[in-house]
Amino acid sequence: MALFAAILATTAFGASLEIPPDFDPGVNMMIRTRSTGSQHSVLDSAAFAERLVGNGTPEDLILAEKVLDAVLACQETRPGHAYHGNYLWYKEAPAVQDLNAVGFTQRALVPMMIRHGERLSPGMRQRVLESIRRGCDAIRRMDVAITYTNIASLDCLSSCLGGELLDEPEIRERGYEKLKRLADITAANGTVYEFNSPNYMGVTIGALDRLADLVSDDATRIRARTMAARLALSAALHLQNSTGRLAGAYSRGFLDDVMCTNEPERDIIRRWVAEGTAPAWLGTALNATALPIQLTETAHAEWRIGTTLCQTPSFALGTATREISRQTNMFVVHCPVPEFAKPAVIFTRYLVDDTWFGDPDRPADRSQPTRLADAGQAYAAQWGSRAIVLYAPRVLEHPASLAPASQFTCRSAKLAVVCTQRRFVESVWIGDERVRTFPAEVRPGQIVTFAAGGMLLAVRPLTRSDMGVDAPMRLAAVEDELVFEIYNYLGPEKTFWDADRQSRFFRGEPFCGFYAEAADRSDYPDPRAFVKAIASGHLRDEAAPPVTGYRDATQRPWTVEYSRQGESLGIEIDLLAWELQRRWTHEGELGWPMLESPLARQNADGKVVVGDAVLTCGKNPAWLYGNPGARLWVAGYNGPPARLKLEVPGGSVRLKSMGTGMVVWDNGRVSIDAVDLQGAPQIRAGG
Repeated sequence: MALFAAILATTAFGASLEIPPDFDPGVNMMIRTRSTGSQHSVLDSAAFAERLVGNGTPEDLILAEKVLDAVLACQETRPGHAYHGNYLWYKEAPAVQDLNAVGFTQRALVPMMIRHGERLSPGMRQRVLESIRRGCDAIRRMDVAITYTNIASLDCLSSCLGGELLDEPEIRERGYEKLKRLADITAANGTVYEFNSPNYMGVTIGALDRLADLVSDDATRIRARTMAARLALSAALHLQNSTGRLAGAYSRGFLDDVMCTNEPERDIIRRWVAEGTAPAWLGTALNATALPIQLTETAHAEWRIGTTLCQTPSFALGTATREISRQTNMFVVHCPVPEFAKPAVIFTRYLVDDTWFGDPDRPADRSQPTRLADAGQAYAAQWGSRAIVLYAPRVLEHPASLAPASQFTCRSAKLAVVCTQRRFVESVWIGDERVRTFPAEVRPGQIVTFAAGGMLLAVRPLTRSDMGVDAPMRLAAVEDELVFEIYNYLGPEKTFWDADRQSRFFRGEPFCGFYAEAADRSDYPDPRAFVKAIASGHLRDEAAPPVTGYRDATQRPWTVEYSRQGESLGIEIDLLAWELQRRWTHEGELGWPMLESPLARQNADGKVVVGDAVLTCGKNPAWLYGNPGARLWVAGYNGPPARLKLEVPGGSVRLKSMGTGMVVWDNGRVSIDAVDLQGAPQIRAGG
């Protein structure tokens, strides 16, 4: 009766929430189906409980308490346990394994309690608050590194909001400080460490949006809102105009993301705008201006992590300078094919023993065939439509080993350049010969060319290590895909003592790679003419001879440079340390710009220029986006208070002083949201 009375007192009657088909009333939890079977998801169940409480009919609240009871039963509550306060990922899991479960679970529980906690019965309300207290403590003890972007953002959400909800100063102050560090390191580099991720960008932006909506601390709200806007802008700038897909490369992408079988990211961003998750002005950034366009962005300059995208009406070619995890998609090409609903996609993966899906050496309770793990490590350089991509297998390292010196065992190791959907490809060529039967041998130096839609893409293999003898190169048809296979090894299963960087036999990583160039088909009369143009360039491909090094300063450089018609692109790495040494073009060394494109720029120079708009501010990270056609300009600043001036065609905004925040000029209307804003803004509008 007490529960029902509470419901009557706090609920506005309406339609009950529709029960989703994947809800199991037998255990009051949501079911998630994976390749290994169906299990009850704690995260999905917490999110369902949040929706039930938010809808708030008597029937909803009765069911919500049952779901919450099931969720709380999956929290580790034994005193002294190493993971006290964390959650199981699935009800069926034997113990806490995935440490991210607490962040995702509290993403639902904490906002639910802030918004509608009074709708729960007193007993359940107290139980949920105690679970949040335990969860916040687990998050504090775990203290995930801020380079794990999406989980760090969930840490900030739980700590800031959980601390305010529980009235615990230590918890909330830790959250405020962590968000500031996350925002500062992101701004100092350009974008987040988990750059341009089709799925995890939604987790990060969603966490920042929830935090900004509900947090009481003004400075934290502004930092969260400013960071979310900058990340949403980055996503919008990476959209391919004709398809609405997020163009690569991706820091972390799943199979559906890479294969473009999911919802176009432009639709997701439009929904963000409609729901207020992303700022309204972002809607104007969803289509780039005149093509071609190049976009470069840095995720971590010191660690040499960044991305480059070249987009024309016929293709979008993107690379990452290096991988950040086994889920990184280093080289991604999108080619619109008008007669199909999605683009042809060409991407790379390094495969050991032809393991296409999953991650066999890291079993976990959430592994799925959608996890597109890469068994390689890579570096890349790109300028415009030209790219050089260098790969090596990722091996297990055992620093104390002598003999056997490695546990790297395989029967096959190869780089695969994968072209999805064979029916999207009009023709494929080896040299100047069209290929009609597969597999087809590719000899060293021969150029493989794909013709699809309005694009031509040439892939020219580089020097490679042969870890056995007669390692092949071939163009194969694998199910409905075309795969250019560049082998380092094909033979009996064996252990490679000399493949371990800490082995006393180690003489450098086994390596392979390619030069790639894309072009609009209208630029050439036929694929043969394109191949001829690529072949006419000068390719410098020099790997120093093998040399044994063990924890010393010995280096073994591999230098690759392609030049044609006065333009060049080059990269050099050290094969012993597997480290990037330098990247360059005919114009000089490639740097690490925070953000560089015709539409938006970011730097820490105190002056940012985009078209006819100029932002002058303190010498701290600042960015500027401009859309002259819509008379829209947005300036973002991250740093201590400083003078700021935004000059746009027909007007200007002057501020005596502002800290981290944004200034939006929207057709003469000005809005400012900033930390430590001082003095009345001086606004001049005319024209």
